[in-house]
Amino acid sequence: FPVTIQMKTALTEMLGMDLPIIMAPMFLVTNTKMMISAAESGIAGCIPALNFRTIEELEKGIKEIQEKSKGPLGVNLIVNKSNIQARKQLFKCLDLGVNFFITSLGSPEEVIKESRKNNIRVFCDVTEETYAKKVEDLGADGIIAVNSGAGGHRGNIPASILVPALKAACKIPI
Repeated sequence: FPVTIQMKTALTEMLGMDLPIIMAPMFLVTNTKMMISAAESGIAGCIPALNFRTIEELEKGIKEIQEKSKGPLGVNLIVNKSNIQARKQLFKCLDLGVNFFITSLGSPEEVIKESRKNNIRVFCDVTEETYAKKVEDLGADGIIAVNSGAGGHRGNIPASILVPALKAACKIPI
């Protein structure tokens, strides 16, 4: 369906999209077809880098999405030690010119630093105010409030409490 409405928010301005929605990067679920559909719907899609088993598959998938859609393309990077491919994934995505990253489960410092060099946005999953302030200080563009109602990597605080606390504590978009 063609997008018939547009909203102007910090997120739509940052990513150049019609609606302030990012399709969740669902491990083993999100695929290239979903990403292309997200872009066609006026929202951003984000795919976990780990949904591709090799760097070559990651490159092929990103190129397919870029060729078949014009919307913002995001990649979710697991940045803790469990993801032994994280650095390779990061630099391949930077080379391919993705529009944004969502970082999860670790320090986003390197992703933010390298993304700044390429004018790529970085949004960071956080579960509490302490982490939100840390990623803001590192230069993140926005915060994803991972709350007790979230799927996947769950926080312990309800959204009704976490989101207002993060808005009060941070200057970047939540």
